[in-house]
Amino acid sequence: MAATKIKKSDSGQGPGNSGGGFRGRLPDMPNVDNQSESSGSFGYLLVLVLFALVFVLVLPLIGMMYVDTIVVRREAKAQMEKVEKLRKSVEEAQKKEEK
Repeated sequence: MAATKIKKSDSGQGPGNSGGGFRGRLPDMPNVDNQSESSGSFGYLLVLVLFALVFVLVLPLIGMMYVDTIVVRREAKAQMEKVEKLRKSVEEAQKKEEK
């Protein structure tokens, strides 16, 4: 048995294709020369403005609202304690009057 060498042209592999056949084809690179740079920079500018709105306006507003809810909750708790004290004192006064 003689060993025979297979030529690259016989194996179905073309120049630049590593696997050969349909699956081994490399896709063509898109031509980006005719795209203007302003379209890409406009997208970055838009994203930058949106991030600025979120971090400069929305997050501080959410923080202030959170602090306000904590303050209101604390005040409501203090008022409820005052009402309970008054209710107890009124009940004690009524018991003393009945005796």
